[in-house]
Amino acid sequence: MKQTALNSVHSMTAAKMIEFQGWQQPAFFSDPTDEYHAVRGSAGLFDAGFLGRIEVTGAGAEALLHSLFTRNVTTMTEGTALYGLLCNDSGFILDTVLLFKLQPEGPGMRFLITTNPVSTDKVLGWLKKNAPKNAVINDLTGAMAQFSLQGPLVDTVLEALTGSHFKKIKQKHLKTITLADTQVIITRTGFTGERGYELFVPAARAVVLWDALLAAGKRFGLLPCGMTSRDILRLEAGYAQYGIDLDETRTPVESGLMQVVDLHKTFIGKDAIVKRASEPTQSKLVGYELYDKGIPKLGGIIFSENREIGSTTSGNHSPNRRKDVGLGYVLTRYSQPGQEIEIEVKDKEIAAKIVELPFYRRK
Repeated sequence: MKQTALNSVHSMTAAKMIEFQGWQQPAFFSDPTDEYHAVRGSAGLFDAGFLGRIEVTGAGAEALLHSLFTRNVTTMTEGTALYGLLCNDSGFILDTVLLFKLQPEGPGMRFLITTNPVSTDKVLGWLKKNAPKNAVINDLTGAMAQFSLQGPLVDTVLEALTGSHFKKIKQKHLKTITLADTQVIITRTGFTGERGYELFVPAARAVVLWDALLAAGKRFGLLPCGMTSRDILRLEAGYAQYGIDLDETRTPVESGLMQVVDLHKTFIGKDAIVKRASEPTQSKLVGYELYDKGIPKLGGIIFSENREIGSTTSGNHSPNRRKDVGLGYVLTRYSQPGQEIEIEVKDKEIAAKIVELPFYRRK
């Protein structure tokens, strides 16, 4: 398994380690429920080093990304970020990615892409396959570490670390600052539904910054958090996880991601997506809420009046709802909120209903 720059720190803290999409990651450092509540109530710090980080530079960088990305790259200003998709010629999703436009360090523009770990090699290959000679592609996954600082008190934690007033950053914006004597690219993004930041730091300085953030945030309730609480948080926020809820068999149409597809521009996969969007959609990704206890595994069958209508993808207990919830694909005619369904859980059928997403919305 691959290891992040913080692996030795996790081992020393006796974190419970698991495999996630080829990476050894902490499942939890303490009680996962405590970690969850830290993010919802104060702040939590995640090791996001398992995400891929790919740099694209040069005179042809913008044109390359504009031809592949489902969003309009040409309108991006330096210091901004966009969430979108990379699709193949048939309109199927290769990955969900965040694209950052950074300050250039040489001729041409400079971009950073973060990928899901299961897709990093695939995205690298896709970029290189379509790249002109004047676009340079570098895999920075090993050289650059990534943290996710999430929760309502994240600005307070950063102020404590900087020793001065931390200037808040707008959503989907980024800048370079100094934290713990380390140059850090910090961006206002996240995967939890809370206010938060992603921090990019040289791998050699990862341990120093991790320890500094935990020390600065301790008195505010900051906790190191693992993949168990991350999965609950992202599910409550209604975020689909690539490799679980999304893969190369899905398009943006049935996955509910057309809001990050700009059909006013040309990109690989557009024609196929337009065609699919013009036809009746056979299935849709929906959220569901169970009436009784039970967390479905990936691929659990969804029924309506004894008819199989779809299957589950994600499932977990929602502390916010105090119920078990999840995501899954169902036939479109059964996708409306309020639709009564049954879900297969350990050879039993548990009553549930389709509900609007997200399960949790920050006030």
